[in-house]
Amino acid sequence: MEPGPNGRQAGRLQCPGQGGRVVNDERRDLAIKRILVALDASPHSLAALQTATRLAELFGAELLGVYVEDINLLRASELPFSRETRFYSGTQRRFDLGRIERQLRQQAQLARQALTDSAGRSRVRWSFRISRGTVVSELIAAASEMDLVIVGKSGWSPIEKRRLGSTARDLLARAPKSALILEKGSILQHPLAVVCDGSPLGQKALQVAAVLAKQEESHLILLAVAGDPREATRIREQCSKWLRGRGLMARYVTFYEWTASRVAETLETEGAGGLVVPATERVFEHDELVNLLRQTDTPVLLVR
Repeated sequence: MEPGPNGRQAGRLQCPGQGGRVVNDERRDLAIKRILVALDASPHSLAALQTATRLAELFGAELLGVYVEDINLLRASELPFSRETRFYSGTQRRFDLGRIERQLRQQAQLARQALTDSAGRSRVRWSFRISRGTVVSELIAAASEMDLVIVGKSGWSPIEKRRLGSTARDLLARAPKSALILEKGSILQHPLAVVCDGSPLGQKALQVAAVLAKQEESHLILLAVAGDPREATRIREQCSKWLRGRGLMARYVTFYEWTASRVAETLETEGAGGLVVPATERVFEHDELVNLLRQTDTPVLLVR
């Protein structure tokens, strides 16, 4: 098939067969046994909790909810000149340490209750932890014990709705394990797009996407990232052979240049409900992954 505009190719791979047992083996091999979800009782963290619970149920994993009391917020409340602005009225009032601590405790209680309800409905093993410190540092410290970290993309402020929150951005760069970034109110849906670049991490990303797709009896959208047509053909043939053995169907799109704008456009055109991407140098080059998260509301699962 000839390349289309912007160096992309599109086509459909027919992948017959059942492959259910093989996919179950893949699920075990991935060894996702502990999932961390960052909770702050906001809508985007509650959406993250919904997806985290589904994944914990699928992989038979334990779910850890972490609520971080932001030390910077507490420090700011002790400054004599600090003020908080009410979002709806626009009026200002002085930060009060006692009031801030009460609000944090209330939010932690709401987060714990949400975790209890969600995990209880799915019969998922769970635990809840409250820590105090900078949000990113506390989450990264907790992530060292986990296999997957799930956070909302935006910050607490409604002003940040279309911005990439600093917590999500820093987790992408510093978290030692795989991370799922969700937009406010969004959940991981199907079909999933997965980046295949011929690397070992690219193969792991394909494994993750295959397990998720098989569970929902969905097809995949394969984004083959290659330097030239020969490499693109090799990647597509390897992926199609691997998928055939697992009874999965896929549609493929080829990229000869990885850019955030083109990937975001493809995710929208193909109706992707999530993107699974390996944490390779090619993906991180020129901050393209961060730029992609700024340009799309599609959930992104970064595989390490």
